[in-house]
Amino acid sequence: MRYQTAIGTSVATLSIVAVILAASFAYYYATTEDQVSALNSEVSSLNAHNAQLQSQIATKQCIRTGQGYAFYVRVAADGTNKSISGAKVDAIPYTVCASGYTDLGSLVTAVTPSNGTISLPISAIDGYIIIVNYHGSNYTAGEVFAAPVRVTTLTVGIPSGNTSITYSVPFQS
Repeated sequence: MRYQTAIGTSVATLSIVAVILAASFAYYYATTEDQVSALNSEVSSLNAHNAQLQSQIATKQCIRTGQGYAFYVRVAADGTNKSISGAKVDAIPYTVCASGYTDLGSLVTAVTPSNGTISLPISAIDGYIIIVNYHGSNYTAGEVFAAPVRVTTLTVGIPSGNTSITYSVPFQS
C-alpha cells in the first residue's frame, strides 16, 4: 500500500504547528486583557486555517492486488524479427489509485544487449509507460499493463514502431 500526499503539505503543517506553539507561548506571557483577546483571536484564526489546509490535503490510496511475475521489453527488426542491440528504453512505472489518480514512479532507463531484450523491475505496479529510442528516433508504446502473476513481454518493431504484447504463464520446473 502506498500513499501519495500533496507536495509541501508536511512543510505547511509544520509551519502552522510552529506558529500555534509561538502563539501559545506569547499567550502564556500576555499580561493585559487586550493582549489575551488578540492572541485568542489569532489562535482561532490559525486553527481555522489549519482545518482548511487539512481538508484540502487529499491522501491517495494506491493498492495493487496482484503483482506481475516479470516484465520484458524486446526490440526487434521489422520483417526479420532480428534482435536489435543498443536501443535505449525509458520506462516509467505507474499505478492507478482507487480515486482514479495515477501514481508515477521513477524513470528506469536501460539499453538493449545483443539479445535485444531488457528486464524491468516488477513490483506492486500496474505497468509501465514505455518509450524506445533507436538511432535518434523515438517509438512510443504508451502504457503497457503488467498482468498479475504473468510474464509480460512488449515487443517493439523497428523501424515501424509496431508493438505487440504477450502475457504468458511463468515457466515452472
